[in-house]
Amino acid sequence: MPVTAKETRAALKRQVLPLLRSQGFDDGTPSKLWRQRDKRIDHVELKCVSAYEALTLDCTTASFSVRIASSLDGYGALDDPFHKEYVKTGPKGPRPAEPQMPIRGVLCAPDGPELKMGLWGWEFDWVWRVPSVEDVDERAAQLALSFEEYGFKWLGKDWGFEELLEVLDRPETSPMLVSKPNGSHLRLAAEKPGSQIHNGHKAMLRRAIMRRKNA
Repeated sequence: MPVTAKETRAALKRQVLPLLRSQGFDDGTPSKLWRQRDKRIDHVELKCVSAYEALTLDCTTASFSVRIASSLDGYGALDDPFHKEYVKTGPKGPRPAEPQMPIRGVLCAPDGPELKMGLWGWEFDWVWRVPSVEDVDERAAQLALSFEEYGFKWLGKDWGFEELLEVLDRPETSPMLVSKPNGSHLRLAAEKPGSQIHNGHKAMLRRAIMRRKNA
């Protein structure tokens, strides 16, 4: 019997969701969760691939991706002029989507290839491949371990605004903050240096630094 997204969602709900809830991700759905801490927002998205993606990526629809993101007080979706008017709100507060948040990343499968810079930007294999029913629980357990070993640490790091501004001074597109040999990473989604979005990220950080100095 072919494995489907139903089996994967059930395994993630059993093995990963309780772990996320214990770390404060108590707003949202089993596939999209937010953690509200003062004015900081952290986000986790667990998404099974579509039928089209499964076809083009040569995997089953039980395969999935894991995206993470953070929005800081002063440097976040609610401060970004390109996104702040479009952030949705849930019962516990704002729910910015992953593409709206400035600090974004991916948790890759432990057997994923090394992260590398390609012609069009960073290249990595974001797919957690689940070829059969027998692999479902193992993949869920591996993801739970990835969160415990480094995912929660990345999502809990207290980034300094000056530190992030220095990162944006690098001549890189969407510069990396941290990464792992399997392709897992966290980056600043600021696009190409000199672009309108990149300059907007710098402006947000400078304003946040100034407000903190004047507080």
